Amino acid sequence: MFITSLRLLIFCLLSGLSIRGICQEVPSSPAGKIPIIHIDAKNLSPLDVGLEIGRQSKQLFPDIEYRYDRYLMASLNQMGFNDILRGRLAKLKSHIDTAYQKEMEGIASSWTLIHENKLGDGYLSWDEYWLLNLLADIGLPANGTGFAVLNTVSREKSPIIGRNLDLKSTPELRALQAITVYQYGNHAVVNIGFAGIISVLSGFNDSGLFVAHFNAASDLSYQNSYTTRQKTDKTMQAYGFALRKALESMSSVGKATSTLAKNSYGMSSNILIADKKNIQVVEYSSVGKAQVRSWKSETHPNKQWNRSSQIAVVDCHVLNSWSGGCERAKDTYRWERLRAQAIFTKDNKAGVQDIAGIMLDSHHQYYEILAADTLQSMIFLPGTGHLYLYAAPVNTSKIPASYKIYYRDILPDKFRNRQNKNYYFWWILGFLVLLAIVLWAIRRSMTEKTVGNNIGLDNAKTNSQV
Repeated sequence: MFITSLRLLIFCLLSGLSIRGICQEVPSSPAGKIPIIHIDAKNLSPLDVGLEIGRQSKQLFPDIEYRYDRYLMASLNQMGFNDILRGRLAKLKSHIDTAYQKEMEGIASSWTLIHENKLGDGYLSWDEYWLLNLLADIGLPANGTGFAVLNTVSREKSPIIGRNLDLKSTPELRALQAITVYQYGNHAVVNIGFAGIISVLSGFNDSGLFVAHFNAASDLSYQNSYTTRQKTDKTMQAYGFALRKALESMSSVGKATSTLAKNSYGMSSNILIADKKNIQVVEYSSVGKAQVRSWKSETHPNKQWNRSSQIAVVDCHVLNSWSGGCERAKDTYRWERLRAQAIFTKDNKAGVQDIAGIMLDSHHQYYEILAADTLQSMIFLPGTGHLYLYAAPVNTSKIPASYKIYYRDILPDKFRNRQNKNYYFWWILGFLVLLAIVLWAIRRSMTEKTVGNNIGLDNAKTNSQV
């Protein structure tokens, strides 16, 4: 116990985090950390990638199928589940990339799945596994709170991103929290989620691009989780797979925002997108319209912001161009609470510990930012790739939440050092350009001197002849 406390004290001192409220020793899983699944996907087919994910997750959790079945039984009733299968699942599956479907097939081959769709029977079916990858699209809301600061008000010389994932869970689901790291040939993707689930609710890549999904639906389709909604748009995308695609193929907020805003989804949402320089929110309405919000955007008169270089996200749309909405007490309280704590300026910059204090805030008994159903709370630094994470413990006893830094080297070494390599590259390039200019100047000077000497010799020769 003494050794553990000593290690924690050393970590707090080295990381610069305050010991009180942040660096308390809190077990976030039976082993104190959620596991990391590393996948070297460079030379693997999507099916083989899935087989490896399935193998590792099964090794970590031998009864993984049973645990997921128990979670679904607690979240849906059989009638609602059947409605989803009839009215929504097939349409969503048909527009998901073949590579992802093959990856899921590989995982299924590593697990023991059955054909019968019966919740609570202790087994997991193929359709049940699909639903687990489509939580944000079938009416099991990924709620939460987000807060971020830009470089100009950050002490980290990089944006700081805070994100709380609020999701009704069971001990079985909390026990299956995991981080999956995909290493491809020239890039890497990190999925902060659950073992064997390949869709993304929160994640980042080696370029520092970060994405997170938030519920923004206020209608009954989210209040009643098994209500299905018919969508006439045949190109409807699934959020979790769209976010993963963005992390695999994009490196900047601009490109990711543009692409994600053009997609068509079935549920209203907010998507927080950040990189090393910028932060934006895509506010998407289920009617098929998306708008992009920055910290400068005009918000509802009753949802004023006016906070420079800082941005907040709650479970509703706040842009002034939207009509109505954002009237739930929880969202209103959290918005005002975030606004009250967004006090950072160029002279009073935010550090990791400041954002941690906001994301772990429990000031209100019912609408607190760190809520009773907060499954994960994280702080991400795009500039370094460092991730601070609180993962709800399997036992939901009331223990003060705290962050642990999860692997400063969570990214493979060659990607983690990319920023430094780029730094030296530009220094070397600048030096070579400067050297070229100096050599050009010397050569020009020597040329002018030679020409001057030749002219002098010619003049002298002419004078001697005269």
